[in-house]
Amino acid sequence: MGSQEKMQGLISSTSKDTLVGARLLIVDDDAFLRATLREQLSIEGVKQIDEAATLTEVFDCVNEGEPDLIILDIRLPDGNGVAICQKLRDRGFANPIVMLTGQDSEDDIVAGLEAGANDYVIKPMRLGELLARIRSQLRQHKSSDTARFSVGGLSFVPANKLLFDDRSNRKAVLTEKEATILKFLYRAHPNGVSKEQLLTEVWGFQDGLSTHTVETHIYRLRQKIGRLTSAPVVLTTRLGYSLSSVP
Repeated sequence: MGSQEKMQGLISSTSKDTLVGARLLIVDDDAFLRATLREQLSIEGVKQIDEAATLTEVFDCVNEGEPDLIILDIRLPDGNGVAICQKLRDRGFANPIVMLTGQDSEDDIVAGLEAGANDYVIKPMRLGELLARIRSQLRQHKSSDTARFSVGGLSFVPANKLLFDDRSNRKAVLTEKEATILKFLYRAHPNGVSKEQLLTEVWGFQDGLSTHTVETHIYRLRQKIGRLTSAPVVLTTRLGYSLSSVP
């Protein structure tokens, strides 16, 4: 195996199950279904599982729980899932929404997708299919440069190369390399990454580069983070670096 293949293998080994540590909201009036999903999602390592059975409960759960993904039934006793989806998008909720629809409801599926849903699963559903859809949506959202992530108590938007301290409204502008480093560390969390992995991911296979290049950029990144918070964010590990915390 060549050096490039070995390095790519190291990089892929930093990936993790996207369900581990995730925060999900289940919106469905079927208590048995909610309990079944809660049990299975807990087994899969989901960090936080909130439930809502009615329209009036949804927005409180979103505001308080800040879910990474919402599982949303198309029919609720006091409202329509399509309308809820639209309201969530109008209010700025940007994380994935997976709709649960009945059979032979193509119109509902189309309406849900047009309202901003990312995907749908038809009832009666197979748990394996739903979990696969959830994982796929979380993975796609996490890799999106337009998403806003929380890193060590700071907000990070890769597309804008900006770090925010929401409490003080201060921000730091990152270079392209610094943003790529932070994004790679975020996606690897809770695992750490080696200096060699960062060198390959950020700079590619360029001649004349050493891990000293990584160390220099990490130093500058830490300086910028230090202007926003005194808390350690980028940690030094035995092999390289990791993030202190990611929700």
